[in-house]
Amino acid sequence: MDTTSMEKLLAPGWVEAAGHRRWWLAAVVVVLLLAAAGLVYATGGTRYAYLHLMYVPIILAAVVFGVRGGILAGLVAGLLVGPFMPIHVESGLQQSLVNWLSRMAAFVGIGAFAGWLAGRLLREVRRLRWAMTHDMDTGLANRRALSQDLRPLLVSEADGQGVYLMVLRLENLTEILNTLGYPVGNSLLRNVAQRLRDSLPQVTRVYHVSGNRLAALIPVEGDTSHPGVLAEQVLRAMRTSFPAGGLNVHAAVSVGMAHLHDAEGDPDALIRRADIALYSGQHRGMRYALYDIHTDRTSRANLALMGELLGAIRDNHLQLHYQPKLNLRTGEIDGVEALVRWRHPSRGMVPPGDFIGNVENTDLISPLSRWVVEEAIAQQARWQAAGFCLDMAVNVSVKNLHNEWLLGVIDETLKAHGLAPDTLQLEVTESAIMEDADTVIDCLRGVRSRGMGLSIDDFGTGYSSLSYLHEIPADTVKIDRSFVSRMLENRRIGRIVESTIALSHYLNMQVVAEGVESQAELDALAAHGCDTAQGFFVARPMEARALEQWLQAAAWPRPANLARVQQVWTPRVES
Repeated sequence: MDTTSMEKLLAPGWVEAAGHRRWWLAAVVVVLLLAAAGLVYATGGTRYAYLHLMYVPIILAAVVFGVRGGILAGLVAGLLVGPFMPIHVESGLQQSLVNWLSRMAAFVGIGAFAGWLAGRLLREVRRLRWAMTHDMDTGLANRRALSQDLRPLLVSEADGQGVYLMVLRLENLTEILNTLGYPVGNSLLRNVAQRLRDSLPQVTRVYHVSGNRLAALIPVEGDTSHPGVLAEQVLRAMRTSFPAGGLNVHAAVSVGMAHLHDAEGDPDALIRRADIALYSGQHRGMRYALYDIHTDRTSRANLALMGELLGAIRDNHLQLHYQPKLNLRTGEIDGVEALVRWRHPSRGMVPPGDFIGNVENTDLISPLSRWVVEEAIAQQARWQAAGFCLDMAVNVSVKNLHNEWLLGVIDETLKAHGLAPDTLQLEVTESAIMEDADTVIDCLRGVRSRGMGLSIDDFGTGYSSLSYLHEIPADTVKIDRSFVSRMLENRRIGRIVESTIALSHYLNMQVVAEGVESQAELDALAAHGCDTAQGFFVARPMEARALEQWLQAAAWPRPANLARVQQVWTPRVES
């Protein structure tokens, strides 16, 4: 049975109507009893089958009024076809006392049983109806109940009535469930729901829409309460810990909100858009976000792109652009970084930020990474044959490094093109390393054992990896552009850049500065002893043929004074 049929079966119908029209139904039962008795008499008496029509009003009374109603109807029926009803009307043959008393007992028994059975069935129907609109574990209203409550609001919504849907996500629920168990987790959800009601008095019902997400409808009168103010009110209320499993547990929450107008008449669309706001805020490092239609369109576009990526690889719609790296010690270009681009047949050039991040969260990262490394190595070999000796840097996902398959592909491709492994450098972001440092470092050691270079990309972007830096088997550190772009205007940041260069050299690592956009930055980096500069001031990423022409022109900028990189650390020899 489908959901719609189940809803119709369990919907409030004639059983509930009986509770509102009891006197009217009682009159119907009386009329049916009299009519059935009259039919029995008119058809010749109790010896004919029409006597069984008495069961109809008895069962009806039992269903509507329960066991007492069934018993009472049975007694009345027994009297109507009892001492005053002959066995045979024409002969006037009367019933014996035992005959009509036993019949009355049967009517009463049937009425009592029917009333008991109807009560059980009615309770089960109510339980099923409750289960369809409530979460069995927490007792909170569920997503279906939210959709039902939204429908009349969407029909009556007019003139900008302020109703917002708030979705609250409990970020650390999985950890709490794994540590303290599901009963404690469910209790925590109930407590969070109660605190949500307490912090927003206008909320009367909280919904458990999925495992770690709660929702609430918030009516707002005029401009008295901005959605951001309401969200902050909730977040502030959640800062106080909750008792759970004998401990005081902190509930880390984030909030997304959408206005009723955003639903476009569809309850599920409103729930989805509040979710989009929630995850959009998390992506931007915010604990609260309001739905933005542009974010939604971008999400849909990105989802469509994921479905087209394999076709793009197959049909050669992807291409690599290469950004040169300037050696600050020699003033020459000695390497490039390969950056993937997508020439979409209808959307034009798709920025990598629109698909790379989403690809890394799917198994599409494997075919994409394979295409990138094979194309980059093949281009490196073509350049070498043409007299351009350039090292190649390729960005890879940590997920790829966990799989020996990609490393095997790289080995085979390098060997097929006659290139040494140390001419290829794999770049891994610092954030990806620090997500699971111990495991990732083991994988990186495997990369270095094959002779390939290894670079820590985006170094310093919000992660504290100093405790692991001496263990990471990298030979290059890339200083993130956010530091390079501000090092001249902010003395402290300049000191950080200078210190990072010195620290990396202490650990026998080379340093690449990303995002160089001026001659002053180039000169300062060279003065600090930085090894390599990369950025729009040196050159923008370009196609292979354009890069060849650019190299031949040799018109790239150079620092005023070449970097003087000296060994600043010497291992102490134990005597």
